[in-house]
Amino acid sequence: MTKRYIPGINLVGNPERYPVSEQLEMLRRVGWGGFFTGWNPKNTKERAQAADRLGLIYQSIHSPITSIHKMWKDGSEGDTVAQMLIDCVTDCAQNGIPVMVIHPFIGFWDHTPTQIGLERYARIVEAADRLGVQLGFENVEGEEYLQALMQAFWDAPSCGFCWDTGHEQCYNDGKDMMALYGKKLCHTHLNDNLGVYDPKLTWENDFHLVMGDGIVDWKSVMDRIDASPYEGILMCELTLASKPGRHTHDAYAAMPLEAFYTFALERMRKILDRTLTQTTTVINEI
Repeated sequence: MTKRYIPGINLVGNPERYPVSEQLEMLRRVGWGGFFTGWNPKNTKERAQAADRLGLIYQSIHSPITSIHKMWKDGSEGDTVAQMLIDCVTDCAQNGIPVMVIHPFIGFWDHTPTQIGLERYARIVEAADRLGVQLGFENVEGEEYLQALMQAFWDAPSCGFCWDTGHEQCYNDGKDMMALYGKKLCHTHLNDNLGVYDPKLTWENDFHLVMGDGIVDWKSVMDRIDASPYEGILMCELTLASKPGRHTHDAYAAMPLEAFYTFALERMRKILDRTLTQTTTVINEI
């Protein structure tokens, strides 16, 4: 039997110009079924209640990433980050948000997971198990850290995998991350890019283009998702902003926000019905 998926997207508009409540109204009008946000504990309850009113699924919170590398290092700063992640898990549980996404690491220069890091993550996993929140460990730079976490916690009820299709191209050298972790898939970040466009750069290659405006093979993406146990929301993670000195997103930024949400959903629906062909007609000079 063919799986049925619900399209979801992150909120891409500047909240100072487009309040979250207004953006959620746009998503409902356009036809998105779910969304995710970053974490601001002051706003979680309000956003969850707005989602309920509108019939949208608030599927996940993306936990903070700026200091996540400190989880693997000695010192009190790592303990502070661990407590922040536990607080985020708790916030998800209290507001009915089923998934918390985690970057296992940030940075391109360290490649050695540590015991203290695993011990701290064990506290996060224990809290998520107890509270019934799924943890989506994301494929990012520093594959060794994701591998260490998945090996250590594979059998934990909360242990899950968040697959970022763009990261697979520009951080994981096109390696099939679903072959490694697809059995634990609990969340997606669907987006496109041009792979390692410039090998002298690092995260600047991570464009987060709309699906179809890069090199990702979307038939392969859907085939791999279909082969996994996962059903439910397929979430995009997009942006309106080009990397410094580039113009890849100028056409997106020029659209009225609701028009961009409509455009992205049209591409998403082509992915879901397997009619998307590769196109780079929307992006401008790189």
